[in-house]
Amino acid sequence: MTGVVDEETEGVREERMRLRQALRSVEDGRVTLECRIALGPALVERVRQKLSAAAGKEIAVDVRVNPQLRAGTTLHLGGGARIDLDPKPRLLADLARRYAARALELAPTTVEEAGRLVSTAIEEAGPGLRVEEAADQGAVLEVGDGVALVEGLAGVESQEVVHFESGVEGIAFNLLADAVGCLPLGPEEPIQEGSTVKRTGTLLRVPVGEALVGRIVDALGRPIDGGGPIRTDQTAPIERLAPGVVERRPVCESLHTGIKILDALVPLGRGQRELVLGDRHVGKTTVAVDAILSQKGSGVVCVYAAIGQKASTLARVVGLLRERGAMDYTIVVVAFADEPPAFRYVVPYTACAIAEDFMRKGRHALVVYDDLTKHAVTYREISSLLKRPIGREAYPGDIFFVHSRLLERAARLRDDLGGGSLTALPIVETLAGDISAFIPTNVISICDGQIFLDAHSFNEGFRPAMDVGLSVSRVGGMAQTPAMRKVAGRLRIDLAQHAEMARFVKFGAEVDQATLQQLRRGERELELLKQAAHDPLPLEKEIVTLYAAVHGYADDIPLEQVRSFEEELHAFMDQSHPDVLGDIRDARDLTARIEERLRALLVEFHAFFIRERVTPGKASV
Repeated sequence: MTGVVDEETEGVREERMRLRQALRSVEDGRVTLECRIALGPALVERVRQKLSAAAGKEIAVDVRVNPQLRAGTTLHLGGGARIDLDPKPRLLADLARRYAARALELAPTTVEEAGRLVSTAIEEAGPGLRVEEAADQGAVLEVGDGVALVEGLAGVESQEVVHFESGVEGIAFNLLADAVGCLPLGPEEPIQEGSTVKRTGTLLRVPVGEALVGRIVDALGRPIDGGGPIRTDQTAPIERLAPGVVERRPVCESLHTGIKILDALVPLGRGQRELVLGDRHVGKTTVAVDAILSQKGSGVVCVYAAIGQKASTLARVVGLLRERGAMDYTIVVVAFADEPPAFRYVVPYTACAIAEDFMRKGRHALVVYDDLTKHAVTYREISSLLKRPIGREAYPGDIFFVHSRLLERAARLRDDLGGGSLTALPIVETLAGDISAFIPTNVISICDGQIFLDAHSFNEGFRPAMDVGLSVSRVGGMAQTPAMRKVAGRLRIDLAQHAEMARFVKFGAEVDQATLQQLRRGERELELLKQAAHDPLPLEKEIVTLYAAVHGYADDIPLEQVRSFEEELHAFMDQSHPDVLGDIRDARDLTARIEERLRALLVEFHAFFIRERVTPGKASV
């Protein structure tokens, strides 16, 4: 709240002289500072020092809060004398006096011309006495454990970037009546108690654009892969309102994952939010990485956000992406487990901003958050350090809002807005398969479906270990190609019937031949749905496999040879009939001509496999 001189003009010198004379006239050396907001002790001390320097003697300052005060700040000197320290009325009067005639003379005819005139006037006009707003500056009260408590900054807004005197930036996170909890975005050692903190009036922005593709960056978008600086002048705020309903179009285009059981039973569409959840080490990251690998050549830009992971874990993922050529269209954003909590909190929002930029430019993007459980724990850690109230399972009550404002940004935009899409694959870890815990239920309610990976199925060798009963896609067949829709409907019915019949057989119930046939087909369909890690299939091969399964071409194949049946079927199609695979890939549908040809080839291959593999020893044709 102290007066500081901007320019040594005649008007400024006169103002300083009047202020000095008024302060020297105070007999008891005590003044009262009346303001609309409460001021902290450090700020009042700075005001006292400035006033004492101006008066040439020690001045004592009393503070009186008056929320109804019209001006910004008023200095009462006693005997009814006072000084209005708000420069706004003076600036407006100066503008009216100096530029009224000029405005009439120039006669602006457009909004742009009027705006330029006012901007020029403000730049040229100098208020006689500029007063530093208390809301723009504060002082550090304490710092430690990745958070800093700052007094002052009364006008700061949530998630606004603040600048510490040491040069470190931070985020205003916790707004209290008398202090602000900030998250330093850098080392906290240089931040000293009592040092100055200033507002910037902006949200945190990170680099975006094509220059980031193939790079590994930290939570602030800075490269950490040793590949040199990222040359881009494009930035975007990490926080942005999600597209409204009128800006979106329905999710109706498939995002191919290359995982048979997912593409058939839990289809993923461009613009969808599909949760992947399960216990530790059941293949959650594998599902997400396979979805990234499947985007090769599709034009989809992928962003992988590693939240609180170990360096060794990330190295394995990045190594796999490099080996398969997926880094050509992938961006990795990482905050390691040993980094300050601010980085672990920010990293998913940074990844979302980078991916969202491609969507806004009319392209398609896929972002993986691995995982939001660690993000929720980080948020709980920050909230505990800032002494915020806790709720269920010790998480703050607004953790739902933290994740919803992140995931709601996934969307498919209207064609007149570019038609781009942002698909989100958040990952959540469960304990003992409990999907009713706080964080899983929160994220399930935000997303458009979930893929639940069952630890029991995983340990029995069924991988991907997706629980068909608890997994669902609320987009459904709208996100499937016509070819997949035709084979997936029958597959879902077969698996449901198999699960029902298997319960009766388990208790020794007698079944007829038709039921045995259903069980036999269901077992082989489940076997064909198994898939090795990091081996995603193209759409046409998925169609061939599933068509053979639901139409009974594997019913008489011994269960232990079903996987060999699939592998040799793919080799047979690749070597002898690649044109059929090409027709399926191009048409993305099973037309009558394609289906007739496929059926004939399956009959031929089935007879060959039975003759050569199931009953070997006979002469082959």
